[in-house]
Amino acid sequence: MKSRPKPSGKKEGSSLISRLATSTALLAAIVVMLAVIFFHAIRGDIFMAAFQTPLEDWSVVVASRIGADPEVAQAVARNHQIGVVVTTQVDRFAYGRDGEPADPDDLVRESDSLRKISVTGHDGIRYAFFLDKEQFASGHNTLLVWLIVLILITIGLVYAAQLTLLRPLKWLRGGVDAVSRGDFSTRVPVVRDDEIGKVARSFNQMTRRVEQMMDDRERLLADVSHELRSPLARIKVALELLPESERRQAINQDIREMESLTRVLLDREQVRNQASHASEETVNLVAVAAEVIDGFSSMPPGVELDVPPQSLQFRGDAALIKILIQNLVDNALKFSLPDSDPVDVRLHADNDQIQIIVDDDGPGIPTDKIEKVFEPFVKLDLARGHRSGYGLGLNLCHRIVQAHGGTIGIMARDNRGTRVLVSLPLSPT
Repeated sequence: MKSRPKPSGKKEGSSLISRLATSTALLAAIVVMLAVIFFHAIRGDIFMAAFQTPLEDWSVVVASRIGADPEVAQAVARNHQIGVVVTTQVDRFAYGRDGEPADPDDLVRESDSLRKISVTGHDGIRYAFFLDKEQFASGHNTLLVWLIVLILITIGLVYAAQLTLLRPLKWLRGGVDAVSRGDFSTRVPVVRDDEIGKVARSFNQMTRRVEQMMDDRERLLADVSHELRSPLARIKVALELLPESERRQAINQDIREMESLTRVLLDREQVRNQASHASEETVNLVAVAAEVIDGFSSMPPGVELDVPPQSLQFRGDAALIKILIQNLVDNALKFSLPDSDPVDVRLHADNDQIQIIVDDDGPGIPTDKIEKVFEPFVKLDLARGHRSGYGLGLNLCHRIVQAHGGTIGIMARDNRGTRVLVSLPLSPT
């Protein structure tokens, strides 16, 4: 079953989705700010001016009902929550917004925070109504809050819809990253039939064809390597019948090189076949590393192993891990110089990872070639002393590490030489 591509571990720059989120947030802030400014401008000028005439007409009607009756004035003050001051030719009385009797002068002094509407009746009685400005505006403030909430919800829904439209691009980007790392089994989900969906479908067809081509190539190499073993064995038998000579030694050397290449190609096929079953047993990395390095003990300039006192165990394939360490150590020894220090192999656990570090004291790898050495059949510049091998060892290591869910990297050491760092997931003991 094909899974969605995992996101790359590299540090990302400004992505389309992050820019979309930023622009949407900026748009929301601008719209809300404009809504607040516009709303207050309308409420302060247009609304108040628009309500001025209706309020005056209302005041005239209310004044005609009050007349000079204090009880009616008190009822109006209580029911409409306004201050009322009535001034007749012989009397003056007032009621607060709660309907209780009040000092008329106190209401006048509070007119800065109240809206005053004055009316003169036909009989010469003067009426003053005091409306609380904040109370008058509170309904509009609630309206403003709901307007802002509605704007934010609308922008949020639009943003969510845009994310839904762009999500296939994120999957497609992850698939391209996976293919660039050599994972041709990657498939991206096809959830729509629009232009992006058609691109995703074409991408899946491309990766399927490339994967099939790579499988055919690997199978051809493995088949050819397997078929070469029998003729090589017959040639070796025939060679034993020839008398000792320089020509015989040259032929024997060529046969050994062909056998070595055949063995490496068959190892590649083994790695390819076992990659999907690389997590079926508990591997003691310390024991495997010690066994491998014992086989290189007699090869100059030597190998030194540094391991922790506790065992390092993880889920994997012991045979593949053995091939991994063999290739790393063999590669380090192969490119060591006559005056090189021994190859240093260290194992240790770092948080939830097991690390295998192999340091050599050879001529090193050019910086611009580091990424290429993991590709099959890539050999470095012969003028730098890299004359041995077939360009398959590090490719095998990369495949094995990838099959175990780990990472492998190469870096230059401070003085000279190369460091290979392998990180594998640590399993609980």
